[in-house]
Parts: sequence; C-alpha cells; structure tokens
Amino acid sequence: MTLYVNSTTETFSSNNTAINGTVSFVLTSQYAKTDTIIPATIIVDNARYTELELTFPATFKDEHLNGVYYYTIKNGTEVFEKGLVKLVTQPGGGNGAIEYTSTPAIENRESEVFYRPQYT
Repeated sequence: MTLYVNSTTETFSSNNTAINGTVSFVLTSQYAKTDTIIPATIIVDNARYTELELTFPATFKDEHLNGVYYYTIKNGTEVFEKGLVKLVTQPGGGNGAIEYTSTPAIENRESEVFYRPQYT
C-alpha cells in the first residue's frame, strides 16, 4: 500500500472492520527500527472497511522520509493490523548531500591516451 503525505492529515483505508476505540498508526523504520506514532481517528466504519484519518506533525512532509515502513494499527496493547506501507512525502525533503566542486575550477577534463594497441 502507498501512503502519500502532502499535508498534516491523510486518510488510510483498511479491510479490517474490528478496529475500534482510540487508535494509533505506528510507523517503524525497516533500517533503524525506530517507531513514529501517528494519532489516528476513525472516520468511516462499516461492514466492509475502516477508514482512518492520520494526523502527521507539521514538518513531517518536509523531512526526507520516503521509503518502505512497517505499520501497525493498534489501540493501546491490542494490535488490529500489521503490514508494509510505502511512504511518499512531497517534496521529499533534502537528502543531506553536500555539493562537491573540484579544483581547479577551469579543469578541462580531457583525457590523454598513453597506449593504444594496434590490431592487425
């Protein structure tokens, strides 16, 4: 499942109809194994599916958090659903890259051939 985070509130649908109470949407990084707890509110609950409204922190969409995460929907200690979610944030944030400029700045980058075999 793919979750696009473009604002502070996004919706998430689940086929699990047993979700009830005050629930949390927990994102767990596959790399660092750290949890990010996102408060969730049930907005639609019927015989087919449950739709949650997730409330993200204001700066969440600007951080570089694109990737695949484990998610858990739970109510305190009761776990309703677990799975994988692809998280896509807009604009994706910075990746911490530092631009490198080689010296000298007027470098031609021309190659010289020292040996070239002659095939007959």
